[in-house]
Amino acid sequence: MNNSFENSLNELENILKQLENSDISLDESIELFEKGVKLSETCRKMLQTAEKKITTLTEIESVDTNDN
Repeated sequence: MNNSFENSLNELENILKQLENSDISLDESIELFEKGVKLSETCRKMLQTAEKKITTLTEIESVDTNDN
């Protein structure tokens, strides 16, 4: 995952704009769609990782607070 979440999201937005353009060929549309699906999956995984980190940190904070 070399790209940041923001870069991947920006790339997805650019792909959407290109797909909305009726001047591209079917082959180009399919290629862009495939790239968009891969970027979407990358973003989903990044969000899951972030969610797990937040959950872990929240649980640790909760334990620390209850120990006092």
